[in-house]
Amino acid sequence: MKTNAILFGVATTVVCATGARAADIPLAAAPEPIDYVRVCDAYGAGYYYIPGTDTCLSMSGRVRAEYRVFAYDQAFREGNGFATQDRDFNSSQFRARGYLYMDSRTNTEFGLLRTYMNVYFTADDNDPIDVTLDDAYIQFGGFTFGRGQSFYDFTNYATYASVFTPQLSDQKTNLAAYTFAFGNGFSTSLSVEDAAARRTEIGGPYSTTVSYFSGGYDSNGGQVWITEQQGVGYGGTKYPDLVANMRVDQGWGSAQIMGALHQVWPGYRAEGTASSKVGFAVGGGVVFNLPFGVNTTMNVTGTYAKGATDYASTDTSGFYSPRGFVVEAYDATYNPSTGDIEMANAWSVSGGVGTQITPEFGFALQGGYFNLEDEVDSRNGFSNIDVQGDLTYSPGNIDGFQMGVGLEYRYVDPHEDGAGNGDAYAGYFRAERTF
Repeated sequence: MKTNAILFGVATTVVCATGARAADIPLAAAPEPIDYVRVCDAYGAGYYYIPGTDTCLSMSGRVRAEYRVFAYDQAFREGNGFATQDRDFNSSQFRARGYLYMDSRTNTEFGLLRTYMNVYFTADDNDPIDVTLDDAYIQFGGFTFGRGQSFYDFTNYATYASVFTPQLSDQKTNLAAYTFAFGNGFSTSLSVEDAAARRTEIGGPYSTTVSYFSGGYDSNGGQVWITEQQGVGYGGTKYPDLVANMRVDQGWGSAQIMGALHQVWPGYRAEGTASSKVGFAVGGGVVFNLPFGVNTTMNVTGTYAKGATDYASTDTSGFYSPRGFVVEAYDATYNPSTGDIEMANAWSVSGGVGTQITPEFGFALQGGYFNLEDEVDSRNGFSNIDVQGDLTYSPGNIDGFQMGVGLEYRYVDPHEDGAGNGDAYAGYFRAERTF
């Protein structure tokens, strides 16, 4: 009996010791469940959960190829000393562009957290590839931080403008904004935006003269040089632009009224008592979803600006101007007789229609007018008229793929006596796929 007890004790000790040693030996870890990419249907098609998170991500892109041709009024360039520049001017152009879009969304206890990024790469002819960060912003609880479309803009134009931008405000900029939604499609936004993105120029004479090659040649082949007094120009950025809008988005379409304040701050070259002034812009726009045809819309947008020209039209240049190929659309002009600056007046109106003629064919037409008046020097004033039209075709109604042709026209009318006005034309063929 005593022997059995001893054996039982030894056996128990051995078993316990063996169990303790086994517990100390790490076992092979069981494989973790694999986080497969799952479809996220909370925000529409194309979203997936990022593995291991509750964030939904959509990645998409676009590839575009364009072939362009240009024609310009010879009489206009002859009136500005560029008669022989035809040899150096591009009458045709190749373009390839690739877009990358990333959109992430996460529901939080404070509301939707969204980040959005849009980057595109452009190759024109044999030029170096240009990289553009078009959008990069965060939206959270009504706030927007980063780079995006200006909250002044109402860019519902019908056409895919290729060469001449319609005569309205269409500006990507750095900003911080808050949007309050009232419900039923009504909202209002207040935004502080990068003032430098909306600056054009402060003109006017200064005591220093500069000379530069115009890019043209005279009848004997000699270079044409321009000598002029150096303009005042803008000083450093002191305050951001203040932008506000009120808009409505409903089944019938959308409408918006908007306003902006813009500091006009002359640079150190301003003599006398020139001081800062506050420019402004006010505007409105509407787009109607018409009850006939397929995806038929009509839009109208207009702006009046004083000292804030870029709000009336983001593109006031074209390919030539009253004094050459680069227009100077001034915000203000220095007046040496008063030692102050006088702000320019600008206004624009743009409108268009677009429709799907059939599921495969679409048509759009857009037109606009811009006018700038300089109260100090009328020679700086000019007006632009633009018309764009395009016809698109989606073979077999393939999702995201279309080809199209477009024709665009610009008429530039300088207010300077004796300055030549003229016409510019652009045509293009485009093929693009969005995926």
